[in-house]
Amino acid sequence: MEYKNLLNILEKEISPKEFKKSSEFYGIQYGNVSDETIIKSLMITIDLNLNVLHFAIKNKINFIVSQSPLLEKPIYKINKTLINKLNLLAQYPLNIFVLNSSFIGSEIGISETISKILYLKTDDVIEIKDKNGKKNPLGRVCYPIHYPNHNKQLFLKDLLQRIKTHFNLQIVQYVGELDRNLTKICIFPIETQDNILLKKTVEYECDTLITSNITYKQAIFAKEVGISLISIPYYKTSFFTLKKLYNYLSLEFPNDKIFFFEQKNPIDYYLS
Repeated sequence: MEYKNLLNILEKEISPKEFKKSSEFYGIQYGNVSDETIIKSLMITIDLNLNVLHFAIKNKINFIVSQSPLLEKPIYKINKTLINKLNLLAQYPLNIFVLNSSFIGSEIGISETISKILYLKTDDVIEIKDKNGKKNPLGRVCYPIHYPNHNKQLFLKDLLQRIKTHFNLQIVQYVGELDRNLTKICIFPIETQDNILLKKTVEYECDTLITSNITYKQAIFAKEVGISLISIPYYKTSFFTLKKLYNYLSLEFPNDKIFFFEQKNPIDYYLS
């Protein structure tokens, strides 16, 4: 495939550039490409750790599409890990395209994927302002879709079971009453330390928030305002959505080599 063909799909369908946060990097972060650059083999990954780069070089992959960037912020101090990554990148002509949060809010991005996996119907898009006042369509308002021949009500325990099953989780963090009937659900697959997502959930009159992390203060606030709160780890939501992107691009470019790097979640859980 030529780079211009891939770029057209990424910018118009997969992760529109206008959906990124104003402070984020988007696009080619490493490498030198033109519209006519031939992509001989492409790999999709959640991040750009050393194992990813080793795999890419070993398999002679010349283009990587990553959810997370090689560098989050400007460099003020060079550490050993960065030196090792740059040494690896210097060994082989690699190009790296970063999606960042533009992949969260797109029509086939993370928020929509969560909605579909959990058998929910998207009713509205919620925009969140970043630090520079730019609005980003990161959230979704959803209504439950009931399985055929099942109860016409969706209780919190039912949604937790859906999450546990479809995202292959051993445990699911939540706040709320298991027998609560859920009627309107907000989805924000991002990590925050404040209550902005819970306040948006109240603003849109949702009774439940699905997000990527739960802090103690958020749990207390959720109880106080009467919101059920559920956490699905960032790794899981990104993994399933990027796997869908892999399938999508494999169909769009059936004659090209496309890889999906199935890395392990770096966070472990002690269950014994």
